Amino acid sequence: MYGVIFDFLRDYVIERHGGEDTWKALLKDNGYGYKIFFPVTEYADEEIVALAQSASTALAIPLPAVLEDFGAYVGNKLMNFYHMYTKEDQNQWKTFEVIENAGGCIHHAIHRHNPLRKPPLILTHRETQDLLVLRYQSHRKMCDVVKGVVRGLGERYDEYFDIEEIQCMHHGARECIINVLRVNEFNEVLR
Repeated sequence: MYGVIFDFLRDYVIERHGGEDTWKALLKDNGYGYKIFFPVTEYADEEIVALAQSASTALAIPLPAVLEDFGAYVGNKLMNFYHMYTKEDQNQWKTFEVIENAGGCIHHAIHRHNPLRKPPLILTHRETQDLLVLRYQSHRKMCDVVKGVVRGLGERYDEYFDIEEIQCMHHGARECIINVLRVNEFNEVLR
């Protein structure tokens, strides 16, 4: 996993969960006296999983909830960081367009610069104008982060969603299937 995700995790912990001391405690808990993660350097997936598990324990919050909250935090930051890989008409994009293009233009462009990178497979299908079916497959099994990223993108674009995972790799499925239904701010279906 690229170091930029570790940077986002550090920012998330510092901003939302106790500041620099909490981050230092998580590093210490994982055997680091001090560590800097360089944004474009790849690190073992196990490192971020271990940091997330330590955060879950320290915060007394279940790991899936921590991962989803982190995903919501990072959704907007990913768009800012990877803006150069999105099309020029991105100002007209909303949440669904970003998700629909993540597996194509964004991951493809990043992979072109690092052919060894293994981005997740993200496929989408619009059932209706307000229902997007997202299929996610990755050896990392970070579907909770994906659901959070959807929420974070919704915050960026002032949209609300009812997100339901109907199939999950954590339960033996080959891929996760996530229904993303656009609703109003009161969680009522728009149409």
